[in-house]
Amino acid sequence: DCDITIPQQLERAHALGLEAIFVTNHNTLDGYEQILQYKNDHAKYKKIQVFQAEEITTDTGAHVIAYGIHNEIKAGLSLDQIVDEIRKQDAISCAPHPFSLLDALRDEAKKCDMIEVFNSNNVDVISNAKATQFSIQHNKVGVAGSDSHVLSTLGRCINIIESENTLDDTLHAMRHGKLSI
Repeated sequence: DCDITIPQQLERAHALGLEAIFVTNHNTLDGYEQILQYKNDHAKYKKIQVFQAEEITTDTGAHVIAYGIHNEIKAGLSLDQIVDEIRKQDAISCAPHPFSLLDALRDEAKKCDMIEVFNSNNVDVISNAKATQFSIQHNKVGVAGSDSHVLSTLGRCINIIESENTLDDTLHAMRHGKLSI
């Protein structure tokens, strides 16, 4: 759901020195297997871990990110149903751009495990500031998201996660707030 090819994504991640990326397409896990295969076919990218995720649209049109899922979660479910499905897969839920102008969970974001406190595509700084305050108020782990739909925004912001570069260790560290933006 973006205008970036798989080779462009991996080349940009490599150029920026990223050690891991989550593939978070909207309402599908499509693309993950293809980027993983391309990465594995090119030794240049072998140090970049590629993890599976999905940005799911709720029945109200708001979005939820599921980090570390293995099975696609269909769009159009309620937030509670989506969060339950994420937990069944021992994955992590995140409220992306919770106070942006569109697709936002707003106060319902407290139902997620993490809050995206910095979205590099938000056009207004107020929504990021409000998300930061909200995460503190509700004792939620705050994360950043580049929300890349074009090449120039991939890696615009990053999370430094204190973990081994495996999915299980990364998810564990994210759950416990062992990261910095």
